[in-house]
Amino acid sequence: MTRAALMLMSLIGLFIVPSRAQMGFKEDPANGTLAFTDSGTPVLTYRFGDQLKEGVEARFARSCYIHPLYSLDGREITDDFPADHVHHHGLFWGWPVVRVRGQTTSNWEIGAPTLRQHFVRWLKRDEEASHAILSVENAWKLGDAEIVAKEIVTIRVHPADSVGRAIDFGIFITAVGGPLELQGTPDQNKGYGGLCFRSAPLLKGARMTTDRGRLEADAVNKKFRWADISTAELGVAVFVPPGHPGAPVRWLIRNSYAGVINPCWPGLKAVKLVPGQPVELRYRIYVHRGDVALGNVAERYNLYARER
Repeated sequence: MTRAALMLMSLIGLFIVPSRAQMGFKEDPANGTLAFTDSGTPVLTYRFGDQLKEGVEARFARSCYIHPLYSLDGREITDDFPADHVHHHGLFWGWPVVRVRGQTTSNWEIGAPTLRQHFVRWLKRDEEASHAILSVENAWKLGDAEIVAKEIVTIRVHPADSVGRAIDFGIFITAVGGPLELQGTPDQNKGYGGLCFRSAPLLKGARMTTDRGRLEADAVNKKFRWADISTAELGVAVFVPPGHPGAPVRWLIRNSYAGVINPCWPGLKAVKLVPGQPVELRYRIYVHRGDVALGNVAERYNLYARER
């Protein structure tokens, strides 16, 4: 598609109402996956069962994340178990430092003792013409046994228009049986942790842009409202609403070895969660055609911020 055609679609996309779509789910219990589709086109796959790439050690098994996330044309734009960081999983959420029961571990990488999410049950699965909603309960298990936190994840997939698609995420975490501390990695003051997008190889070296303009190099521990990685053909942005804890948050944004977008929370300063007081983290993933300008990313963020 030519740039002129993309630009015309971009302008139209600001004003049109998406046509009626047919949202749906397709569950594959044997493989532990639930796929979202829009009029037959794949949108994303939620992996609720244990996943392990061939050739990767069994201790790296992981569940409760998104992969693939697809472009509007059905191309995979996330990577899973990449060789350079086998603990990266498409669109996932975890913390490099978790203090619980007097121990320090991690559900970002493989900690000791093991701490990771496990599927518990579906809470809601609604298919409508205008959107699809999934709500799922997961448990954080320490040593694959003791539950130390309950996690509710809600995913709302909106129909695509001519330019882009919005996907809203809500992540609600409640400590169970005692307090729990979350912290971003203190390594080199990076502070990463929380929601993280890991791109497929097609976005390696793609242009990085934020609400403060184009990035010429990877950004570490810098404050932004949104971040985008895109080529001339397609891109993906992550939006953080004004009401997010600690907003505007600090970010890790990379395209040196692959596209990575991580709105870091809570960053370098630990946050304590106590039973009965959940933390609420909300985001929007915006998948679009063209680059950041043709995808109307800044305008779409402003609309989202006003909604929130």
